[in-house]
Amino acid sequence: MTMKVNPEMIVLARELRGVTQTALAEALSINQATISRYEHGSIEVPPDHLKAVAHFLERPISFFFWTERLYGASCVYHRKNRKISAAQMKMIDAKVNLLRMQASRLLQQARVTAHYSFHRLDPEKHGGPAGCAKELRRLWQLPSGPVRNVVRTIEAAGGMVFRCPFGMARVDGISQWPLDSPEMPPVFFVHEDAPGDRERWSLCHEIGHVVMHHLPAAGDPEEEANLFASEFLMPADDISHYLDNMTLQKAAALKSYWSVSMQAIIVRACQSRRISKNQYSYLFRQISARGYRKCEPVPIPPEDPAMFSELLAFHRTSLGRSDEELADHIGELPDRFRATYGRNLSGFRLVGSA
Repeated sequence: MTMKVNPEMIVLARELRGVTQTALAEALSINQATISRYEHGSIEVPPDHLKAVAHFLERPISFFFWTERLYGASCVYHRKNRKISAAQMKMIDAKVNLLRMQASRLLQQARVTAHYSFHRLDPEKHGGPAGCAKELRRLWQLPSGPVRNVVRTIEAAGGMVFRCPFGMARVDGISQWPLDSPEMPPVFFVHEDAPGDRERWSLCHEIGHVVMHHLPAAGDPEEEANLFASEFLMPADDISHYLDNMTLQKAAALKSYWSVSMQAIIVRACQSRRISKNQYSYLFRQISARGYRKCEPVPIPPEDPAMFSELLAFHRTSLGRSDEELADHIGELPDRFRATYGRNLSGFRLVGSA
């Protein structure tokens, strides 16, 4: 059976480049309505036009025959600033979709030895977001106290983390775990320039989204994800007795132990009723006066993901794929693939799939 072009891959490739249908039409010397018909699948793409599309959008021709789905905003969660533009968000969502697809294609021929797995939890059954965080910590058999490495914890559950160059876009975290792809692990994306404490919070916020928000949320999903992250990173039973008599100096000391921001610790102290609202307001005025809202003392180093890089290493070493073959397999041109993924990679425990 002859394979047909997947119209969604044209949309994805175009949005990855950040170009409009009009710009693509001009590059091909055709009208915009024709590009629109290609992207809706209402007419076939002639071979010469497909070749021109692939060249202009910098993707191998094989990319446009992928059968993967392009998921929209309803399947994507964001921890973002409301000032971000629609154009910026389109490009970021396109990158998220591409990385999810690339991970899925690499996983088709490899199996990750996960120690535990992700679960979809109902906040109503578990006493709200904090209850879901407690339950997930229990299911993952996390010890009391701080989560030592959030990225490694996600990867040990079979999830994938990417630190992405979001540039000036005000996005801290994004996640995807489509309901119609239960075999695909959740994927998480954090801003590569975020400090470690912000990265850890954003990832736990996104864990809250993927485990709780498969059902319509009765409350504010963003607030629920924050409550989840607070309990997951700072369990009330473990941290509450540290939160009395809070000062900025004490918050800084606790930051170095719990690897969360001073601001998150002060919020936690107020949530736990260890400080009054007046004390809370006073501490945040001090934080603002000292410029700590943008740059806190006691920096926490970022946590580096490993799984995607080591999946590539597995394909190179165990499956014997060349860089050219790997580039085509994940929808990249060879030069871009070598520039992005050309470093030495090693070590994650992977075995070939049947």
